[in-house]
Amino acid sequence: MSDAQRVRDPEGRFTLVAPPGWSAAADEEDGGVEVWPEEGAGTLHLISFDAGDDFADPAEELYAFLSDRDVELEEDDVTDVALEDGGELAFAEYEAEDEDEGDATFWLVGVASGPGALVFATYLCPAGEHEAEAERVRAALATLRLSAAD
Repeated sequence: MSDAQRVRDPEGRFTLVAPPGWSAAADEEDGGVEVWPEEGAGTLHLISFDAGDDFADPAEELYAFLSDRDVELEEDDVTDVALEDGGELAFAEYEAEDEDEGDATFWLVGVASGPGALVFATYLCPAGEHEAEAERVRAALATLRLSAAD
């Protein structure tokens, strides 16, 4: 995959520039797109929804999404990013421990919104292996371009 190759949502609601050395494919089972490093530990999954004429507040959508999963964050735990196309992105990072396995997982969860589109992004990998990949995921999410589906 070239450094500047844009990954397109199968529904046509967003594009994203994948980091160099990362692959992408449509997620046939859950919908959306999966992006992952060819030599790495994590996976980024993005899925889009038609937002009609609404322009949802991405931070509010993020809090609601995480609250449904019993993840509580403080306001200063959320980073807001203005996207180049006028859209907005809010994301948060946290670690969650699997009580049964005793393993910790690093999560970077984001919501992007713009006229006509709402995109949920989740990146996960084993805690402790996320440092280099998480920086690339943050940079890739900043390249999101949202549009209403054709």
